[in-house]
Formats: sequence, structure tokens, C-alpha cells
Amino acid sequence: MFAALRRDFGIAPVTFTLLATSVVLFIAVELAQNRIEDPKGANHVFGMVVTLHFGNDDDVKGPFALWDGPWWRWLRIPASAFHHANVLHLFFNASTLWLLGPLLERRMRRAAYLGFWFFASLVPLLPEYYLGTTPLGLSGVACAMFGWCLIERQYDSNIARRLPEQAIRSFWIFLFAMLVLTAFNVMRIANVAHFTGVAYGWLNARAAHHRNGRRAWIAAHALLLPLAVYGVLHPFWNANYHALLGRRAESLSAGVPHYREALRRDPAMPHVWWNLAEERARDGDFLAAWRLVIEGLQHNRSSEVLIDAARRVWTILPADDRDEARESLQHAFAGDAAEWSKRLRMIDPTTSAHDGLLLDEPLDAARSPTEEDPATQDFRRGRKRSVQSIDPEQLDSAVEGRTL
Repeated sequence: MFAALRRDFGIAPVTFTLLATSVVLFIAVELAQNRIEDPKGANHVFGMVVTLHFGNDDDVKGPFALWDGPWWRWLRIPASAFHHANVLHLFFNASTLWLLGPLLERRMRRAAYLGFWFFASLVPLLPEYYLGTTPLGLSGVACAMFGWCLIERQYDSNIARRLPEQAIRSFWIFLFAMLVLTAFNVMRIANVAHFTGVAYGWLNARAAHHRNGRRAWIAAHALLLPLAVYGVLHPFWNANYHALLGRRAESLSAGVPHYREALRRDPAMPHVWWNLAEERARDGDFLAAWRLVIEGLQHNRSSEVLIDAARRVWTILPADDRDEARESLQHAFAGDAAEWSKRLRMIDPTTSAHDGLLLDEPLDAARSPTEEDPATQDFRRGRKRSVQSIDPEQLDSAVEGRTL
């Protein structure tokens, strides 16, 4: 066995070094699971992108480490490719790369092959982030190698012999089987990363055999990749991104424009409505706070957060504002206004608006993010991790989930 490993390493040292790195990383993460103190989890500490959220009951979530942090945070994307959800996930990817990697490494210069690995671990994952998933695993690289071999086998008889038509058909069957499993919710697979990887490898090989293909391919990487990465780091279309910017603002009032933009894009965010209402209440405009909470309830009628918030605001509304508050409730809920009035316990307030702030304990006070789990690239796992307390002043103070 060890003699065979030494032989294979001599044939393809880059391939087996990178595979060994992924195996060692998987072991390190598993060993650190219950020992590491960072509440965002061992995967985050070892460079992986995870979906984060501020507390289990919050509606603001996303890959916060990509959305906010130092400029080099984008390197977490290719780093995520070297993480795996479980042993089976690692085995499938490693065995495929063990087969395909040496075929390409022998045909490419070492620097070019390393560059291929880097971009193949980056490019296939990017569309998954645009779709709102956090992928992990080397299957994007494996699919890129498969796409390359689809072209190279026309020029190299050794590749054609190692990858006969039966093997090609089996690979395609596997890819489409993953689509079926995802459609029936058997497993959560990063199918977009798979097919993007195949297309990326295929285009690489086509460019390599075209007279001006190499220059065009380099230009495409230089022009398009930075834009694609920038979009992942600054997803201005994403409501959660704007809500995070609001949470990261220096003050509640400074976060208001971000909260408003978040709600414009997605009004189904009860905690963000409450953030806006709290800002108005702290400025002493309790009627405006009431109207914001009621507007939020129009979009989130089963939200206990907003129901509780409305009850709190009502108890401190000045008497002069109560009639207007009832009118706004009537306008919002029309025929259901009487029922909502009972539900919100709209009786005469027992405290004055000048007795104190709106909240004894603000809903967002010291709330910190927690981690979800891997879920998209080849296989997703639904294992939840326990979360420890987090420093709310930390830029990455949150944790939630990932995608294989």
C-alpha cells in the first residue's frame, strides 16, 4: 500500500499534497469540535465560510464573514473547498481527484496546475453564494477536472484509455442523480457548483487548444472574477446584508438607513422592524414606533416578537396619541382591527411615556450570532452545533450553517 502511495506521489505530487491537506484539515476540524472556544465553530476558525445568525430566534442571517471584514476575507471561499461535511463526502471527492488529478498534472506545468486548482476551488462555488448557500468540499474541483478531460481525451490517448465512454457516462449519471436527490430533498447538494465546475474545466481545455484562447481566458479571469467576487462580498440586493450593516453601525440611528433598505427588499424580518421602532421610541416618538410595529405586523402577522413589541409600545403611549394609534390599527387591519386590539391588549396604559425607555431589555442587547451547518456542495449535513456566548463587539460575532 505504502509503495503504491509513494509511486502515485512521485507521479502527481501536487495532487496528493493538496488531497492530504484536505484530509488533515478534516481531521483537525473533527478533533477541535468540542475543544475550540470560538462560538462560530471549528470550521470557521479553520477558514471556512459558514452561515451565521444573531441568536436562534433572529431573522438576520448569512455568511457574515464574507459580508463584513478585512479585504482578504474572500480567500475563505477557496478555503471552504478544502473542508468536508463528513467522511463519505471526503471519500467521494478524494477518490475522484485521485483518479483525475494525475491525468492533468502530467500534462501541465506545476505552476499552471496549482493555478487551476485555485481557480477551480473558487469559481464553481461563487454561483452558490449568489443563490444564498454556503458550499464546501472539493467536488467543484473534481467536476472542473472532468470537464477538462472531456476535451483532453480527444488529444491524449492515455486520458481516453483511463476514461472510457463508460466512465464518462457514469460520471454524468452521478451528476444528474444528485439533481434528483436534491429535488426530492433526500440530500442537499450543490448542483450548481457541480455543473459550473464542469463548464469551467471544459472552457479551460477549449481555451488551451485555441490559438488565442489562452490570452482570452486570462483576460476573462482578470476582468470578470473580481466583479463576481465583489458581488459575493457586497450583495446589495440581499436584505440580510443590509440588516447586517445596520447591526454593525456605530449607533442605532446610524443603522436606520440600512434597516429601511433591508425591509424594502424583504419585509418579512420582524426583528428589523423592531430595530426601527426602538430607534423611534428612544427619540421619544412613541406614535411613530407604534406605526412601525403595526406595519411590521401587517407583513408578519404571526410574529411573537412584533406582538410583544406592540404591547410594550402601547403601554407607554401618551394618552394624546392613543386615538391616532387606534386609527392606524384600524387602517392596517380593517375588519380584523377589533380582534387585533384584544390580542395586543390595548387597554389604558399604566405607565407614562416619561417613566423610562421603551425597553427594559432591548431585544438586540448583547445578542450574538450562532452557527448553522454544512449543506450544499456534494452532500449537506444537518448537524447542529452547540453555541457559546459571543462578544457582540466582534465583527464576526455570529454563527449558523454551510453547504456542501
